[in-house]
Amino acid sequence: MNEFSQSLDRLLAEQCPPARVREIERGASPDGLWRQLEQSGFLDALAPAERGGAGLGLAEAFELFTLEGRHALPIAMAREMAARALGATELPRALGAVVTAAQMVGALERVLELSVAFANQREQFGRPIGKFQAVQHQLAVMAEQVAAARMAAQIGCQGEALLPDTLHAAVAKSRASAAAAIVAPMAHAIHGAIGVTAELDLQLYTRRLHRWRGEYGSEHAWNLILGQAVLAADQPLALDFMRASLLAE
Repeated sequence: MNEFSQSLDRLLAEQCPPARVREIERGASPDGLWRQLEQSGFLDALAPAERGGAGLGLAEAFELFTLEGRHALPIAMAREMAARALGATELPRALGAVVTAAQMVGALERVLELSVAFANQREQFGRPIGKFQAVQHQLAVMAEQVAAARMAAQIGCQGEALLPDTLHAAVAKSRASAAAAIVAPMAHAIHGAIGVTAELDLQLYTRRLHRWRGEYGSEHAWNLILGQAVLAADQPLALDFMRASLLAE
């Protein structure tokens, strides 16, 4: 995390713990949380300096976006940041996709942390379930998916500009959505029946992952765009396309 994201992380941990998330989801007003964010200045972090903002680019704001997912915020903080920077109410599809992908990274990482902690404390047959090879394999697959989603979302947010490249957005959102489709059910499998209960925090994150998976396009929609770009480029190898079009080598 950078200095900006560390400060926001502390603010959200204090102002919006899981108990507060549940209260707002049950109908309590989110106005107090919005006021705290407004007063902190984070909502204008991407806005240009002449409009009173910090002028952050997408790459610098990436970790800020992830915190919406990490804290399971019951408000659209990251989207509001991007909208204010544009001076618009609706985000272009590519921008919405990379912002959502970053949110998903935060939620995916939190789901993995909760699953590892549960596997290390839940005992079956006299030892933690995390000692069983089948559970270890599931956790390893989850970790792989989470790491891939983070790298892809960072590709989507690379650069100083506010509007991302369409292909970069496609990589970010398709990979994050694909990871959500794998990580969320695996986390619930590890937790067992308790994982779907309202009392456990896990469902706060997996519900958001399922919703965000389709927002601004699912993995299927963005993979179609990527596939068409690969075919149009007429590169002999997919790796050549990645280097030329995605990694700017």
